[in-house]
Amino acid sequence: MRRFEYVGGTSNKFWEIGQSGSQVTVRFGRIGTNGQTQVKDLDSWDAAAERVRKLVAEKLREGYEEVGAGDAPELGRGFVASPKLPPYEPPPLPADGPAQIGGINLPTGHRLEGDPEMTPRGVPYVPNPVVWATDEQVGNAGRYLSSLRTPAAAMHLVPMMLAGLDSEPARPWDTHEFAPTDPRRIDAFDAEAELSHAWAGCFEDPEEVPDELAPFGTEFPGVATPPAIAPPAGFRRLFAGSSDPLDDSSALAAMTQRRIALVAASRPADAITAIGWMGAVNVHDDPAPMSAILRSWEDRWFARVVEIGFDTLRLTVGNPPADQDTALALAAEHFAFCPDNVWQGAGTIKKYGQALVRNRVWDFWWD
Repeated sequence: MRRFEYVGGTSNKFWEIGQSGSQVTVRFGRIGTNGQTQVKDLDSWDAAAERVRKLVAEKLREGYEEVGAGDAPELGRGFVASPKLPPYEPPPLPADGPAQIGGINLPTGHRLEGDPEMTPRGVPYVPNPVVWATDEQVGNAGRYLSSLRTPAAAMHLVPMMLAGLDSEPARPWDTHEFAPTDPRRIDAFDAEAELSHAWAGCFEDPEEVPDELAPFGTEFPGVATPPAIAPPAGFRRLFAGSSDPLDDSSALAAMTQRRIALVAASRPADAITAIGWMGAVNVHDDPAPMSAILRSWEDRWFARVVEIGFDTLRLTVGNPPADQDTALALAAEHFAFCPDNVWQGAGTIKKYGQALVRNRVWDFWWD
């Protein structure tokens, strides 16, 4: 087993990983305890080695340091450093002032500057502006966002709504409380592994599960399987009862009075990493693993980030769970991603799951 430790502030954690054939074993917890052990079979040596590589790279980015490296067994290609990427050049943003995107006129806005002091440990800061935002709120913000998606994508930009802190609306956008980073980093993270890691981090006592999380235990139950869906096309769309899962216009129409932003990113899931958003810092030190999870939700649930607040995210969902069992399985993912949705919201994971059935808007809030 290869061992890594993170000691600093209130953190005193260890993480170990080993590979045997197609199996990857991970053990983690507080230093001085036995921690928890998870074993995953990846079906092939190559797949297991790649998972080890990704998880090790993730831990190093989080600030863990390897201990006892001289005695560590050889893990072959499972411990190959990530290839060095060429310098990141974000796509250009509109100039300060009014903007026109694909014939759509936007009111006066400007490029927002980040703060390198807020960059996650060990992550390079991107000095170029990556966000352009309107100076004032726009009344029909949701409709603007919907109409901007296609022309913005042609410019390698993602339209987004921005919200501020209720008591201090300028935060975090005009107070520079974010730190742009390279969104290509997201590729190094595995969504299910990150959810499993986050799930384990939610328990003060790794051997005791609160009643509020029944029927789940200390081990992450795995990702949920969404309903099968085939979006209607052509003449089928005229007669089919199902709707296009990418059409979130009705949900967006209800979202008004927000600032409109254009973010230098290739898809909505990547926006928080490109921005270097720190709204979930009490749970997630780095937004890149969160983006890996958001990508997975985009792919499985047609769930897209449409609004970023001071410590909130809002997603529209094209393929929500249609039954209680699926919704409960998804609730476990949501809890790992944002435990406050249960602890300070629904109260129990079962109640939270019930609210996810056919729900086309997901809201997340971190204390």
